Amino acid sequence: MKCEWRQDVSLYVDDELEPARQQEVAAHLRRCAECAAAVMEHTELKKAVRIAGRQFSAPPELHAGIGESLRSADVRPPLWRWSFVVLSIVAVAVLGFVLFSIPRRINPEIAELVDQHITTLASASPVDVVSSDRHTVKPWFQGKLPFSFNLPELTNSRFTLAGGKVVYLGQTPGAELLYEVSKHKISIFVFQARGNERAASLSNHNLAFTVNAWSQGGLRCYLVTDASKEDASQLASMFQAANRI
Repeated sequence: MKCEWRQDVSLYVDDELEPARQQEVAAHLRRCAECAAAVMEHTELKKAVRIAGRQFSAPPELHAGIGESLRSADVRPPLWRWSFVVLSIVAVAVLGFVLFSIPRRINPEIAELVDQHITTLASASPVDVVSSDRHTVKPWFQGKLPFSFNLPELTNSRFTLAGGKVVYLGQTPGAELLYEVSKHKISIFVFQARGNERAASLSNHNLAFTVNAWSQGGLRCYLVTDASKEDASQLASMFQAANRI
């Protein structure tokens, strides 16, 4: 028998629930292995579709051939043919909406990192190095990433470091650092900037998850959480201060 919360799984992964309901589902995932597995399966499917969309596109020859066929048509096709074309276009649009269910209001990079954060929340082993000691977590990344970063001192703060792991944004390796505050999880993702590349800007802040992005010292950093915006901003400021050159 399926868990009654399963109906909210896809909405949770697609960030389409109201903030309060999003937090309720996040709390449920910590005690329901069935829904946690469903979240991870749904998230991996979205990742696979997104990667396939980057890798495969129609070749120029196909576009040219279609254009030539349209230009060489001397007879107007019957009405039923135009109806078929319209229905085909509608079907493709609907399929695209279903497959790419991440709202277009956010940058694709941000969407991918939100998915990664959701996967972390649903995982039974959310980090590969488990420690609340920054002097243990930071050295663990040495040799695994082509860059380094500092972790903030959390003494006398409300935040706790849970650990970290190596993640990928596209094919770029980076670090995911997991923090906790008031029973909420906060992921900070750190990637190396390439040239003048900066962290993706946010086009909309009306998300169930709070997302912060910034660039500093050759790093691109992203914070994703369902904690309060005040907590997110405070931890982001602490992380920025620790890496200020």
